[in-house]
Amino acid sequence: MSRKKILIVSYYWYPFADVGTYRISRFAKYLAKSGWDIVVLTAKEAAAGMKGKPDDPVLENIKVYRANIIEPVSLLKKKKNGGAKTSNPSIFYQKDANLISRLAVWTRLNLMIPDAKFTWKWFAVPLGKKVIEQEKPDIILSTSPPPTTSLIAKKLADWSGLPWHADFRDPWTNIYYYDDNPQSKWAGNRNKKLEASVLESADRLSVVNHGFFPSYNLDNKLTKIPNGFDPDHIIPQEKLPQKTDSAFYIRYFGSMKANQYPKAFIEALHTLSVDHPEIAENIHFDFFGNIDPDIKKDIKSASDIIKTSFSGYIPHDKMMMRVNSSDLLLLLIGRTKNSKFGLSTKVFEYMTSGKPVLGIGPIDGAASKLVSDTNIGKFFSHKDDKGVTNFILETYQANQKGETLFTPSEKAVQQYNFSYLTKKLENILDELNA
Repeated sequence: MSRKKILIVSYYWYPFADVGTYRISRFAKYLAKSGWDIVVLTAKEAAAGMKGKPDDPVLENIKVYRANIIEPVSLLKKKKNGGAKTSNPSIFYQKDANLISRLAVWTRLNLMIPDAKFTWKWFAVPLGKKVIEQEKPDIILSTSPPPTTSLIAKKLADWSGLPWHADFRDPWTNIYYYDDNPQSKWAGNRNKKLEASVLESADRLSVVNHGFFPSYNLDNKLTKIPNGFDPDHIIPQEKLPQKTDSAFYIRYFGSMKANQYPKAFIEALHTLSVDHPEIAENIHFDFFGNIDPDIKKDIKSASDIIKTSFSGYIPHDKMMMRVNSSDLLLLLIGRTKNSKFGLSTKVFEYMTSGKPVLGIGPIDGAASKLVSDTNIGKFFSHKDDKGVTNFILETYQANQKGETLFTPSEKAVQQYNFSYLTKKLENILDELNA
């Protein structure tokens, strides 16, 4: 029996190892181990927060084709004095934006449709046709965002007649930043038409959570496949470095955008410094990733006692070492109309560490339910600074005594194992390829 071959269309791929690379690379890894040949169509350049190499020999052996893209970085690129960046939605939430920045935002919303990567389609479709003729894949799998990826896959599927599965890590027109930054009527209608054309044309769809496409009836072809963790990234306890100090490390990994403003956490840091200075002086807050400058300023000024540090993105293996050597892991869900559906990818990395998770966001949302179901921590609303303060105290005191507050549910955690999640995807692909 010949091996099945899949063409993956993804804007993100190594060496551009941003968060968008992780999900699709895990699918590719476990599909390859299950007997699929993988071919990737990606961009020559990507506005990614970090770079990295494939973390498995299977991924290193995947054939990759790279199409040109004209990135509008000259218009939206982050300047040293604090401009915006195409890969970070904080572009929409700049305070005191100058005229050029406001013009850049207007252009992004109303001329760059469906997103700032629209030029990639000009080059990716012709190259994709050549790849299909040469590689003869059996099926197409696309992953969005950016939504341009879906438009490329649609063109290739229409041209080739190949079955197409469209995966969505985030909503399209229902994404949070359009709530506060609406497009013009023309641009909004254009965007919705493109979205509708993709949802109608794709043979099957997958989303990381419900609530992405509330205006459509997609029950017959939509499957929820959440994000998860790679079991190969679980670090055995014996390989972890031994702690050499008595400090209590609270850590956060990833991006922290304006709509995630951690008011309850910042106020808790201040309260701890005033009411429990002897504990506060032993607390360190370490941030790794990309943070809104106003949030950074407020965290630093919340306490004169608590030590804070801010670093950029670090490679995944180093990140996992820091996750596993933390004492408390901070998880934030933003404040938007769809926040209850929000699931940060960080929670899946956190859940394998055994470290307690402090979640802040909708207490009736998907992230809160996941944290509760897996028994890895506790969730608080954005207004509950008292609850957050008491939880930090509780975890600190338990840590000092060597006690464990939470024992993760192994059965619940394994539902988010990427080897299991990829099986769900593979079952769909097999049906399409039958």
